[in-house]
Amino acid sequence: MKKKRVLLIYPYFYTGVIKDQLFPPLGISMLSASLKQKGIETMKLDCTFLTMAAAIEKAKAYKPDITGIYIMTTLEKNAIGLLKKLKKCNPGSLYIAGGPLATLYPQKFAEHFDCVFKGEAAISFPDFCDDYLKVNSGVEFLITSEGSKYPGIYSLKAATIDSPVMHLTKKEIDCCPIPDRQDFDHERYQCQSFKYSGKKTATIMMTYGCPFSCDFCSKPIFGNEVRFRCLEKIFEEIRDITSYGYDSLWIADDLFTWDLQFLEKFCERCIKEDLGISWSCLSRVDSLTDEIARIMKKAGCTKVYLGIESGNDVILKLMNKKIDTATVRRGVAVLKRNGINCTGFFIVGYPGETVETIEETFAFALSLEIEEISFNVPYPLPGSKLYERVSGIKDDDWTIENETRFLYKSEFNEQWLQERIQEIQLLNSGKYRRSLM
Repeated sequence: MKKKRVLLIYPYFYTGVIKDQLFPPLGISMLSASLKQKGIETMKLDCTFLTMAAAIEKAKAYKPDITGIYIMTTLEKNAIGLLKKLKKCNPGSLYIAGGPLATLYPQKFAEHFDCVFKGEAAISFPDFCDDYLKVNSGVEFLITSEGSKYPGIYSLKAATIDSPVMHLTKKEIDCCPIPDRQDFDHERYQCQSFKYSGKKTATIMMTYGCPFSCDFCSKPIFGNEVRFRCLEKIFEEIRDITSYGYDSLWIADDLFTWDLQFLEKFCERCIKEDLGISWSCLSRVDSLTDEIARIMKKAGCTKVYLGIESGNDVILKLMNKKIDTATVRRGVAVLKRNGINCTGFFIVGYPGETVETIEETFAFALSLEIEEISFNVPYPLPGSKLYERVSGIKDDDWTIENETRFLYKSEFNEQWLQERIQEIQLLNSGKYRRSLM
């Protein structure tokens, strides 16, 4: 008797564009671990270093009973293209969509897929797969199933099934197994990372959720409530990461540094266990002190990425950032005093800006004298307040990588902005090099 199988697909195909962050996909890794914990045979199909044809062949050979495809804004075109081809070679599989974009627009994707899982699906999706594979009744299972049993499920196969999203509790999160990182092409990932930074970096998440409501931000998966994983599970995962040869962590949480008590305990554990791994993280500028920055440095923190966004207080209010330029200066100074490198992220050309406010942001960025400054134009992510205000967005625009270009009708000249950004970045890199002499 053929063993029942689940295939999880991450439909990103690396284009060769230089990227500072290219990591094995965490989402399908987490689902794979939960499925395997239930005894379900599971394969992760990471398309990053494959061609479309090679990915199709691998999926065809595996012959899964359930195929799950992760969809975010930049991957929609790839996901739908894969789905059409897979339905031809594996017509008997049940096709399921998940991820941020599927969460935002379940009805749209339910027209292509058998069903959609919205939000955090680390428990509901494996439960669904386990039940579905036991009954062996195909799509009929969807027609007869009770939607409330699987939080976040959405389907149009019969009468509409639309179960509300339920965010995981801290207890549920801590009961989940660590992500399944087996069978990724770790050598290729490490090679790409080492070329850019001289480190072999993997990504990890330690918190879920964010209570802030920045105008340009969309958070369909994890919601507003902040939940912290237990340190035991975190360090179990870090040890697993190092077993694959990684020597650095990119902590991808929005709010890793928000709770200073949690951050201090993490740093103390890093120092105690001495795992020989460095790390970098995102941070708000208003959550750091000299005391915590010192222990972060001692614990292996090499760089902090700051979402500064603007050098004009009026524009910061427009973005609903809940910070001002004085707070930014204090936060940067804390990190610099304690020997931690900084990268500042800025957005220029925001709706409501003027050329004068953009120039203020350029001047402010240079005045901070941080190691790296990164500028981009606003990206109106689906689900954000910004997305609701702009027009002229095309789906194909999301496939463009590493280009400063507007995805909507803007009053600002793209070429001028591109040239000014390049000039400012050259000025900053020159100042930084001179400061090291």
